[in-house]
Amino acid sequence: MSLPDGTAISALYADTIKPVFFAYLDIAGGAVRCNTSGANVTPTGTGIAELDGHEFIGIGADFVDIAPVKYATGGSDSVIATLSGIPSVDDASLALIANPANWRGRNAFLWRVIRNAANVQQGGYHNYYTGKMTSIAHNGDVSSQTIAVTIESYLAVFSQASNRTYMDQARYDSGDLSAQAAIAIANGNFSGSVVPQIADPGFSLPFGFGGIF
Repeated sequence: MSLPDGTAISALYADTIKPVFFAYLDIAGGAVRCNTSGANVTPTGTGIAELDGHEFIGIGADFVDIAPVKYATGGSDSVIATLSGIPSVDDASLALIANPANWRGRNAFLWRVIRNAANVQQGGYHNYYTGKMTSIAHNGDVSSQTIAVTIESYLAVFSQASNRTYMDQARYDSGDLSAQAAIAIANGNFSGSVVPQIADPGFSLPFGFGGIF
């Protein structure tokens, strides 16, 4: 998330502010562009290709919920954008959502602008969150429906588990026998005698070790 510019930051000190979110979801066959002002808006002059010249359909802010961005050591947590109060979703849209190939791993952008009490924009657009769509959930009944989109940061999407364990340590440091020692201790072997072993897909533990796995 980028910081608002100086004008927007100054506006934040006012008694009344009206933040407006803009969202672009790169869904194959039906890209979604919407904003929470309640009126259609076509941004210009922002220098952002995904914004300039594109109409963003206005949706009432009461029907949109965008989770706050939370940061941790490994990057930011996922953000869930929820659109509720939808009277109906046509069959074509449902078909797009039902096929993960149309959205999973594709780009999603969220921007925010600050408006004052008179509904006049203060400052420019700033990036609220950018990432990849990892989940789209559709729920509801005949009277009202909800669509929730989960967006993961690029860091989270491209950081995959290595599936390594401490048993693999000897692959990288042949003198490190801590993994084998820990197993020996767990099995009551305190003699201090540890035979070097390098874990591999075909590795089998010595007799008596299997009970802890």
